[in-house]
Amino acid sequence: MAGKKGVEGQIALGDDVAQVGVADFVEASDSAADEVSVKISLTIIQRFSEGLYSSPNKAFEELVSNSYDAGAGRVWVYMPSDLEPSDSSLVIIDDGESMDLDGLQQLWEIGTSRKRVNGHVKGRPPIGKFGIGKLATYVLAEELTYITCRDGEYRAITMDYRRVQGKMSDPHGLRLLVARLTADEAERSLASALEKVYMGTRPQVLSSLFADSERPSNWTAAVMTSLKPRARHIRQGRLRWVLSTALPLNPAFQLWLNDGPIEPSKASGKTYWTYTIGKSEGELPENKLTGSPTQIHTAGGVIPAYRLPLAGTIWGSAKLFVESLNKGKSEEMGRSHGFFVRVRGRLINLDESNFNVGADPHRGTFTRFYMEINADDLDHLIASPRESIQESPELEELKKYMLAVFNRSRIALKEADSSDHIPYLTNQGRISNPAPSLTQGPLRRMLDKAVAGDESIRESMGIRSEEISHAGDTSAKEEDVLEQVLVEPLGQDALLVRYDAARKAAILNQDHPFVNNYIDDKGVLEPLKLLALTELLTQAYMLDENISSDAVARIMLKRDAFLRDLVKMHPRSAFVVANQLRNAHNQERELEDAVADALILLGYSVQRIGGTGGTDGIATATLGMRSGEFNESYALTYDAKSSGRDARKLLHSVEAVQGDLFDEPKVHKIQAGTARTSILRVHRERAKEKYGLKIEPKYTLLVAPGFQGDAKDESLISAICQNDGITPICVEDLARLVELFPIRGVSPLTLRELFLCRSPKESREFVDKIEKSEPPQAPPVTEIVDLLLRYSLRRNPITVKDLITGIYERSNYELEPSEDELSAVIRGLAALAPNSIYYDGKFVALNSTADALYREWGTALRSYPSTVAESYWRISVPNSLKEIVQEGT
Repeated sequence: MAGKKGVEGQIALGDDVAQVGVADFVEASDSAADEVSVKISLTIIQRFSEGLYSSPNKAFEELVSNSYDAGAGRVWVYMPSDLEPSDSSLVIIDDGESMDLDGLQQLWEIGTSRKRVNGHVKGRPPIGKFGIGKLATYVLAEELTYITCRDGEYRAITMDYRRVQGKMSDPHGLRLLVARLTADEAERSLASALEKVYMGTRPQVLSSLFADSERPSNWTAAVMTSLKPRARHIRQGRLRWVLSTALPLNPAFQLWLNDGPIEPSKASGKTYWTYTIGKSEGELPENKLTGSPTQIHTAGGVIPAYRLPLAGTIWGSAKLFVESLNKGKSEEMGRSHGFFVRVRGRLINLDESNFNVGADPHRGTFTRFYMEINADDLDHLIASPRESIQESPELEELKKYMLAVFNRSRIALKEADSSDHIPYLTNQGRISNPAPSLTQGPLRRMLDKAVAGDESIRESMGIRSEEISHAGDTSAKEEDVLEQVLVEPLGQDALLVRYDAARKAAILNQDHPFVNNYIDDKGVLEPLKLLALTELLTQAYMLDENISSDAVARIMLKRDAFLRDLVKMHPRSAFVVANQLRNAHNQERELEDAVADALILLGYSVQRIGGTGGTDGIATATLGMRSGEFNESYALTYDAKSSGRDARKLLHSVEAVQGDLFDEPKVHKIQAGTARTSILRVHRERAKEKYGLKIEPKYTLLVAPGFQGDAKDESLISAICQNDGITPICVEDLARLVELFPIRGVSPLTLRELFLCRSPKESREFVDKIEKSEPPQAPPVTEIVDLLLRYSLRRNPITVKDLITGIYERSNYELEPSEDELSAVIRGLAALAPNSIYYDGKFVALNSTADALYREWGTALRSYPSTVAESYWRISVPNSLKEIVQEGT
């Protein structure tokens, strides 16, 4: 150990700590010049490495990422074809920044990384930040040796993982000996390590690292020996593929496996167009041509080139890919799109993808565009550091040429799209023949992404899992991807349009509120189909502009929500909806709509169906888990029977005679026999399957102006409703319930009791009970309004949960209403003052000033009979607000 030096900052260890010498294949005249102190537990290594890099190929990929973070431009990987022999080894070498003695010490600081502190290396933002990437070697081998060159100084160090012991709370220490090497010793050591790995002639890496000219001043070799069983399962073909997917299409980062170059997987992607400098200038506009074709001699032979009057001879090529290059894990290692300009072999625009060509490149095309151009005659313009170039007429001329090539690629994209056709759509109605570049091309590219596994796109397009194989076949055969627009029911909660890969169709959702609102109007179907087509293609256009698929999905969801809001009923108070019910008793369709509006106001999610052969609609209360293990959500079907002309086939007019017999008002009432409760029961039992519901309806609500014998317990209507599980309720009682719910805290949870009623009389008594009850505890009206005002400038919309948190904090952590309680209060406020407060079941907002809200609220309260509103007024309206509220009368 003579001559051993301490390392600055090394860990203090006892004298009995084990030492690890340098591996035998390392030739060093001074084999123990320094040492590195390591204190780490075996448990930490196992958890960090094996948990993150269960695949040996993934571990290799991590080592390549480490080389990238070190600023490497070249990486060499060597492995034998047969890893079964016990003396097999793996070697990975890069020409990155490498490590000095202090760096070798920092290497074993697990869980910390100085990459983010030290900043970019050669302009690259670091990939790693947790300091665990080096432990990828533990997955592959028991023994790891580093041979390093840093600023012309050579060192070697070995870690034997078998010597690491201790649990996470009790790390053990090791002393790793560091050998100093001469250049010749480093070369012989590396050659010895490669001897059994690479069976060819002299490995390429030795010539690159030890050549007399242009040898790198820094490099690192990681030699893994005593391989673990999982490492012996690595196959060259599989490893080559894994590394190719992690490699950017970027000439500044090159990778070899056993001296065979690994091409980035993106390079093999399908292309629309290729361009060769010196051969393809005929494609450019004549006014862009100022030079002449020529040739240049390179190591690979004579290749075409082009001579510009000022910038000199240039050569290279360009490609326009079908898929965006700006995606995938390789993006972490660098860009793959744009311009790559080399001068004397050095890339001078590593981070400047557009090279400031003058005009902003079209983003959708630019992310698919790749051009590598060599301009050695500009070497005299290279500034210090050599990554920049001086502005000059020569540079402007080069940029002008590059821009012309890029603009030609945009034309190529349009030409490629124009080869697509949309034949079937042109035969449907008066749908015109739009440019294929606006239809088939963008949609085809979006479909390719969905087939490739992009779940965000698949979901936003509405492609079902079982259709992916059809989509893949369509894409592979390059068939038309869109042939028709169909209208089909998909469910109220489904998006406006989905793509059916099997039928190559855009399916307009007939159940969507926006469609359902207009589809029966004369002449509307065709515009709705065009809207569906536009909706689907809008996603494709955004993806073509390289907007991420997740962002596109979010945008389309917001657009869908907006379309739903467009057809929501104009803000109406509980009294307006109640009057709508009363006024619609003799109009079939109007009564159906009024019942649906009433249920929505009461807090249900309503799917309007109507028509013949089914129920009028389905109402769902999404309540979630309340207590125990059961979800309290429930659903019901509803049907409305009016006394209008069209409904009289099902109704019986019982006027003066019935009134005399049963002491009932003279109204048109449903006969027990014509209520058809057995059919309503069948509709309920089949609804889940028929309409694709997530919650099976358990109740049925039957609304009518009146029922024959509805005041008597022994009436036939009560018997048949009991038998078929139907809740009959008169229009007047439902209207009263709508009026009462804002001031009595009625919610879908409390209304569940109503659906156990089996006679009109029981339903009426349920409403009477609510009317006579005391209102719930004083609602925190002022707190809600104050919080809405305070939160109004927030970027994100306000939710009920936000208000609960605010109320809890403002009450010194004493008042914490449940989500149900506060939702009921807010829904009631919105029903009393619909013009001043917005609530959609999730988000809350003020549409006016606080004073305007209180005045509208007061006007609504004064509309109630004093016997009904008095207790609510006394409890709910703070004294400080009574004057403002009274101004609303």
